Amino acid sequence: MKAIEDSIPLYDQVNDLISFGKAQEARSFALARLELRDGICILDSGIGPGPTSKLILSSIKPRLLVGFDGSVKQLKTAKENLASSSSEVLQTVRGAFDFLPFREDTFDAIITCYALRDSLNLSRSLGEYSRVCGPSGSFADVDIGKPDSVVKRAGTILYLKFIMPLIAKLAIMGRISGNPWRMIAPTYTSLPTNRMLLLEVKKKFRQVEFKEFLMGGLIIIIGRKSLAD
Repeated sequence: MKAIEDSIPLYDQVNDLISFGKAQEARSFALARLELRDGICILDSGIGPGPTSKLILSSIKPRLLVGFDGSVKQLKTAKENLASSSSEVLQTVRGAFDFLPFREDTFDAIITCYALRDSLNLSRSLGEYSRVCGPSGSFADVDIGKPDSVVKRAGTILYLKFIMPLIAKLAIMGRISGNPWRMIAPTYTSLPTNRMLLLEVKKKFRQVEFKEFLMGGLIIIIGRKSLAD
């Protein structure tokens, strides 16, 4: 949590560098696949400082946008960053992914970006997302991937442990203390492989799509509660 909060001042800038520009591209791709429209209720789970919600609000006018996070500092930062465009629709809620404090079928669309891997119980969290997702709703997960190929996985681990922290350190250049991005590698070890994660999502949603970038090191999973016509 401390590492995440420490990264706030340079969150977007460094993430764009370490993902070779793919972090924001993956967000945009996922939102396009969710087929958002005016007047819907959306959950941005793991809102962070608000980059995904900013994209949402630049394209549609939702009836309600809930920013959900475990960090009060992140929620406050998101509200500040989105103040000019979200004063009427944004509500922020603090909590844990595996115990969502919402009623069943609350949201038309749910998106979580670079956050699901921090869940204490991934299967339960996916079940919670399915529970609060409406009968015709959709869910998107954008996150670091763990390739099924041993060779690709070894390359991803090498990058996350050694190369990525160095890029982040050079980008930080003393502007914030320490190197919060070094904490990505430890959280990566507990991730299931891309195939196992996909199978877990298929248990909760009827129709599932999968997209990968960077040889499987960055993934997008779209789950829908109902089958497409």
